[in-house]
Amino acid sequence: MVHSFKILVVDDFEDFRRFVRSALQQRAEFQITEASDGLQAVEKAERLHADLILLDIGLPSLNGFEVARRVCYLAPRAKILFLSQESSPDVVRKALSMGARGYVHKLRAGSDLLPAIEAVISGEQFVSDGLIPALPSNLPSLNLRFALSEVVTHAMEMTGADMGNLQILDHQTNNLYIAAQSGFSGQFLEFFDRVPNNQGACGTALTSGQRVIVDDVADDPIFRGTKSKEMVLGEGVRAVQSMPLTTASGKLVGVLSTHFRAPKPPREKLLQITDAFAQEVAELIQSKVWAVT
Repeated sequence: MVHSFKILVVDDFEDFRRFVRSALQQRAEFQITEASDGLQAVEKAERLHADLILLDIGLPSLNGFEVARRVCYLAPRAKILFLSQESSPDVVRKALSMGARGYVHKLRAGSDLLPAIEAVISGEQFVSDGLIPALPSNLPSLNLRFALSEVVTHAMEMTGADMGNLQILDHQTNNLYIAAQSGFSGQFLEFFDRVPNNQGACGTALTSGQRVIVDDVADDPIFRGTKSKEMVLGEGVRAVQSMPLTTASGKLVGVLSTHFRAPKPPREKLLQITDAFAQEVAELIQSKVWAVT
């Protein structure tokens, strides 16, 4: 018996949606629905319980990044595969950091679309050749980014968090950069793309090497009088926990943070992220990230 697989195709160009539909109709198990703008995409993703969303970036009403952010709340089981004509490294990196399972350039859709979908269904990632961002050597590989996205998702589930991110330490600049995240807007990600020591809960955890719990961002000394406070509250976050990621040998490689819309989350939930779990993640990063010395 063939199980159906619901795919939502989101693009504002009807001719391209028709092309995608024609390619997908080769597979009898694919149930295809279309949306022509961002708001329609969010509504249909939630209502139809889509398994996969093929998502353009330049959409009317809401762009693809905002659609991805909303879908992670409203239809969390849906996997996202960006299908766009954008090819700049910054755009591809941002798409992957938002938890997307892959990125296909429209010019390569004829050859890459079905293999990309197969990869996503199998739990892997897929990016069209030539689109892997030309990033510094100490940024994580594509497979590691997928694994770190899973870490963020697991941490959110353990603590009941609304959002989360994982940052890796750049040992040359001593800054943190976001390697995986769930739930944040593009503006937030841009602001916190590089975090120095002592900035926010994550920077404080980096400096102290200790777990940092902020019960209420609105009145905590860590955020008082800072631009970070404005950005975090603007994102709807009231409480934060940041855990330093330290290997068994004592090497600090990053910070894992979970974020909550309500202040004062229960301590017993926060402590579900144990030191042992953080160390396991640190060892994964240490073993996979290039040039971490």
